[in-house]
Amino acid sequence: MRWYCAIASGVLAASATAQVTPTFNDVVWATAPRDAGGVVTLRMDIYTPVAGPPVRPLVIWIHGGGWSGGTHDTPPPAASAMLARGIALASIQYRLSGEAIFPAQIHDVKGAVRYLRANAATYGIDPNRIGCWGSSAGGHLSALLGTSGSVAVIEGNTGGNLGFSSRVIATVDYFGPTDILNMNPDVTDPPGSTIDHDAPNSPESNLVGWNDPGQGIGDIRNNLGNPNPPYPTLVTLCNQVNPITWVTPDDPPFFIAHGTADTLVPLNQSTRLATALADAGVYRTYRQIVGAGHGGFGAATENAVVDFFVGRFFGGAIGVDGDLNCDGVVDVLDINPFILALADAAGYAAAFPDCSRNSADINDDGQVNVLDINAFITLVAGS
Repeated sequence: MRWYCAIASGVLAASATAQVTPTFNDVVWATAPRDAGGVVTLRMDIYTPVAGPPVRPLVIWIHGGGWSGGTHDTPPPAASAMLARGIALASIQYRLSGEAIFPAQIHDVKGAVRYLRANAATYGIDPNRIGCWGSSAGGHLSALLGTSGSVAVIEGNTGGNLGFSSRVIATVDYFGPTDILNMNPDVTDPPGSTIDHDAPNSPESNLVGWNDPGQGIGDIRNNLGNPNPPYPTLVTLCNQVNPITWVTPDDPPFFIAHGTADTLVPLNQSTRLATALADAGVYRTYRQIVGAGHGGFGAATENAVVDFFVGRFFGGAIGVDGDLNCDGVVDVLDINPFILALADAAGYAAAFPDCSRNSADINDDGQVNVLDINAFITLVAGS
């Protein structure tokens, strides 16, 4: 099922700047075993800003591809914008589901974080300012990395460096699966789904290795209460896959984006995660991009992601332009708070005391005034 998320990979690659080339290309950082024997050599590409201070914060890019395809060789979206704002990037390779089943993928992602932290001086990275961003299957791994910072059971030992933390301080999840047991139940019509997630050959079934005829995620869900092997082990594995399982109040801030017309990963998968984070008191922004499919969100959302990382890394507010009622979504419910912010800044601050991290300066000119109106209208329409 290598085509799963191929649409997203293409869209995101097109939005990245083709001229961006790695400062450190195909860095070999670990070898990891294949389930069938032999090893996989894991590589990463590291991009560093040309100018600025010698030590930079870092965003780790985790590619999509249904956990069965994709490559670290494609620059992440908004690569040029990140570098221009003084943020380094590392695009990492991890074992695919045809090479090793879960938890190999998150073991590798965590190993990459530890490697980069252990070798921060070599690459000019600030080990205390590391975030992550992924799309689709990579979005899932980014979210799982964000929520499982202290979870020993899925830490693994890929690449060693076990004395270093795999925690991150900011997480971006573009349309990643979360609760794989409920992918099919989460499908709505419209938009429908182009994948039978319950089938033995689905990306999720391949991820957990229950992919022979008669097996699959649907079979696991139908046997949630079955005490006979292998179902208890399979259910546990599927729950370990789920970032929501590990949500705690000390998780880093999240930025989640998902298209309402996505036919590969149901929108409710992201809604589940956003709700769990909100219930735990974790700061999160959740953008539902109306009419968008599996990617193709446009410049406004990518710019908001860059601003999210800048705010987290450089000591500014962790907030999002336009979310004036601080509910994690930029939508029509922000219109009245936006009008109040324009007309009476003090009144807005009094009415929304918990939203000071979010900004009505939509055009980023350092002022909140009538010049932000058109930018706000565009933002709401595209969210």
